[in-house]
Amino acid sequence: MNYVTTGQTEHSRKEEMQWAAIAASGDAAAGMTLIVIQKLCTAFHEFEPAWERGVLTPDALPHFQQRLTARARRIFRVTEANGLDGLDGLETLRDLLAEIGSAGSLADLAALAEPIHAVNHTLVDALEARVPHED
Repeated sequence: MNYVTTGQTEHSRKEEMQWAAIAASGDAAAGMTLIVIQKLCTAFHEFEPAWERGVLTPDALPHFQQRLTARARRIFRVTEANGLDGLDGLETLRDLLAEIGSAGSLADLAALAEPIHAVNHTLVDALEARVPHED
């Protein structure tokens, strides 16, 4: 694959190569699933530090719950519509979706950033396993 990573750590370079392999695979369903999973993970990685810095007010909870829930639901719509509803990690994501919706505070919501990141890795690993690799 003719892709040069730009990540600064081994973790980020490996992650980039996974994304590149999925994107280059020609499997549009896997590629779109990757995009929507990454959008959810990115949203949490932007929300959590904003909360930690104190730039969000408690009345923002319903807004963020709605937005983050919608992003998670999109993953299920994409995977179900494209026959990928058996991917490893989707059941965990379904549990996390319930936690997003029931979060009682911005702190509770921010605490889900790492579990979302972890399930993101599980899902991306499952997508990568579907694509052919160059040996």
